[in-house]
Amino acid sequence: MKFEKLLEPGYIGRMELRNRMIQPAMGTNYSDSSGFVTERLINYISRRAEGGVGMIISEICLPDPSGRVIPGELDLSDDIFIPKMARLVDAAHAGGAKICIQFAHGGCFAGKALTGKTPMTPSGIPTFQIDFEECRVMTVEEIHELAVNYGKAAKRAVQAGFDAVEIHGAHGYMPLQFLSPYTNRRTDEYGGSLENRARFPMEVIREVRKNVGSDFPLIYRLSAEEYTIPQGLTLDEACEFAKMIEKDVNAIHVSAGTWDSRYQYYEGIQNGTLNPDDYDTSMGVGAGTWIPPHFTPRGILIPLAEAVKKCVRLPIIAVNSISPELGEQALANGQADFIAIGRQSFADPDYPNKVMEQEPEKIRRCLRCNECHSSLVAPFGVQCSVNPQTGKEGEDFIKILPAERKKKVAVIGGGPGGMAAAIVAADRGHEVTLFEAKDHLGGALYYAAIPDFKHDFREYLNYLTNKIEGCAITVKLNTEANAKTIHDGKFEAVIAAMGAVPAKPPIKGLDDQVYTALDVLDGNVPKEEEIVVCGAGLVGCETAMFLAEMGKKVTIVDMVSVAAPDAAFYLKYNLRARLIELRVGQELNCEITGITKQGVIGERNGERVEIAGGAVVNALGMSGRCQMLDELRKSLHGINIIPVGDVNQPRKVLQAVHEGYHAGRRI
Repeated sequence: MKFEKLLEPGYIGRMELRNRMIQPAMGTNYSDSSGFVTERLINYISRRAEGGVGMIISEICLPDPSGRVIPGELDLSDDIFIPKMARLVDAAHAGGAKICIQFAHGGCFAGKALTGKTPMTPSGIPTFQIDFEECRVMTVEEIHELAVNYGKAAKRAVQAGFDAVEIHGAHGYMPLQFLSPYTNRRTDEYGGSLENRARFPMEVIREVRKNVGSDFPLIYRLSAEEYTIPQGLTLDEACEFAKMIEKDVNAIHVSAGTWDSRYQYYEGIQNGTLNPDDYDTSMGVGAGTWIPPHFTPRGILIPLAEAVKKCVRLPIIAVNSISPELGEQALANGQADFIAIGRQSFADPDYPNKVMEQEPEKIRRCLRCNECHSSLVAPFGVQCSVNPQTGKEGEDFIKILPAERKKKVAVIGGGPGGMAAAIVAADRGHEVTLFEAKDHLGGALYYAAIPDFKHDFREYLNYLTNKIEGCAITVKLNTEANAKTIHDGKFEAVIAAMGAVPAKPPIKGLDDQVYTALDVLDGNVPKEEEIVVCGAGLVGCETAMFLAEMGKKVTIVDMVSVAAPDAAFYLKYNLRARLIELRVGQELNCEITGITKQGVIGERNGERVEIAGGAVVNALGMSGRCQMLDELRKSLHGINIIPVGDVNQPRKVLQAVHEGYHAGRRI
């Protein structure tokens, strides 16, 4: 595909952007606990601006301290914050990007643990996000005061040098809590009709406009649909609201959902009181609506952007898992005027420059694994599975420097950790040989990338493979490297990335005619229609989904109390919903005691459990190849051996890639 539309300059009000690519607001937790801009955030923003994006929208920023939802959240509720905010602006401008500040008040999401106060809301409706913490109803005076504070904060943004202001009226933040009939059940002038429910958002817009001036670019972020929230905002009402604000704003950024979208249905489906048909709960539970995981189709909110665009004569920003290719298509089709591409900027801040260079194959693709969001809420700041530099851009320990002395380096294992290590070591000037026992690269990533719903992983594997081919790396497939290989090759350093093999717990019958999850994913699918998957971790759940999508009748069994307990935050909700939609049976809190030709025998609370299945799949985890590592250490005295990835302990792509990166950097 040739990129043209994404590269065209565009206007939002008086503001010209160098292209149509926008980085939307994404929380990072890089600010300090007092709300001040930090060097970490400045370096992060600077790097994205240098990558070529047209405009960066800051992460959520407080117009009032009562609205805090994460510890490291930006604050502009006082003049004291202006000087450091100005440095953030300078960082973006130095890289050629415009920068917009996003103001957001959490309402019911602003928990007492962070603010010291009971959350204030339009009608006291709580959220599952903070365990249905008690909320209080705002007075009319408080409503007016908050709108005024939005305006004061916007004035400070102008003083700091921001190019635009965005009001966050999506995802359940305060303006949407007023606009939505689900969270607004007031009976005064702020509740009831759409006009009344729109009163607070309109007051906020007008207060901001009064403080920034008539020609200052003002963007409104709108949830155009709340999706199966009882009495939630609908697309028709969202379009009517868009018409109401058309004369007061310069662009509308169209998203969808609230934090609680589909949650009631998710709970009902999980406890068996609701039939999963027709709810599409896995398409968005909680943040999954606008931070969709890898098994959700890309660009599913583009039609909402198109619908709003038909209602108003304003530039429309489309968002939601949009790849550059999808973005180019949406612009060409007239469905939007600008494309917001978020998590991809974590994965590869240079993706806009690569689009400009017409080299999409060089983009390090986002996995949509949502480990970034998990690290945000952990909370220790956003990390990216495929980009170890994210959030560490200014640190010396992340830099790839030319090697002081070039060495002959062996990398044993062609998984993501081994490939990352080989690429970095080669970039530093070392002579690198990569040994892989199989006839293909990828390791566990090769298998993870096979299901259609893991297409994002496949694209990342292709990226790594292309990088390997473009580096001065000797690749030896079908070669099981050992101590003799290292001695004979006169290697001076070894990166041990041999990965892991399927674990074999001492369960009677486990070795008899049992498939492994890797076998199944690689095409060795049982011919039997009824299959039991032993293991309800992420691998077991996704293997079960893979089989169920083929029409197999699948049951997962495990000792854990919930499916995929270690999955990324929010992703787990979508995944569990998808299991039920696919009619995957779940025998949890069940210890597997034996495997027979008839299925699996288990024990729950001292009682025997029988799970019928014509075939059994072992997805009970992986075991690091520690014996091979020990043998290398015993035989290779005086040679630096650095273990990375699953050979240390089976984990996720994030740990493998980060460890591989640093192994290559340290040699």
